[in-house]
Amino acid sequence: MAPLLRTSSPRSIAVLMIAVTMLCMLFVYRQGQSLPSEINRIAIEPRSLAIIMPTNKNTDIEFYKNMWVADYLYTVCDYPGPDCSMSCNQPSTWATLYKKTRCFTREIKKRFMSTEFFIKMDDDTFVDREYIEKLVDQYTGSKEPVYISDFILNLDYRNRALNGSYYGNGKFYMFNRPLLDCIDPNIWFWGDRNEDAVFGAMVHNGCGPDVKKVKEDDSKIWHKRYTSKNKYINLAAVSNH
Repeated sequence: MAPLLRTSSPRSIAVLMIAVTMLCMLFVYRQGQSLPSEINRIAIEPRSLAIIMPTNKNTDIEFYKNMWVADYLYTVCDYPGPDCSMSCNQPSTWATLYKKTRCFTREIKKRFMSTEFFIKMDDDTFVDREYIEKLVDQYTGSKEPVYISDFILNLDYRNRALNGSYYGNGKFYMFNRPLLDCIDPNIWFWGDRNEDAVFGAMVHNGCGPDVKKVKEDDSKIWHKRYTSKNKYINLAAVSNH
């Protein structure tokens, strides 16, 4: 009587193993295709992005430490203290916030040598994570200075360094490493000036006219109030200055 089981040849076993492997790979691929985008998404490396947030005594850092920005957040304070990433060692008022802008620009030029993207964000602002991921993906490796915000033309006839420059709305602006490399934080101007206008002038004087200006998507940025579906959050419950 012939045996019920026949020993398979090495060639048959190899073919069977290849077939099983291919089926497993197909299964994993299809499972991956059906996964939510939140799982499939590749997160921004912490070393690739720095979110710079000027703060004062009324800033609620705990709120932002529990949000997605926490892994990238660097605070700018008047003086050293808890939760302070960099300090300017001088008091700031609403009228002199440009001094804090100069301060953090000098600091990040010195300290963040390998960071590719920077966001300056007010402490009453919230921004969509996927929007930032798309911007990082789009402009990674760009050789030209990139400046992302909602731009305003500065007509400051009393200050040659500021007049004719464009600056971003202070709630949010984003820029890349080439822009940081060419920005000039040592421009001279007369009188107290809006801090965001000063940043725009530092870009204008240091980087010249060839900066790529990208208009922000305001539907992805919330300033002072966050509203979406059943959520309404007052991001500026206490005045900062």
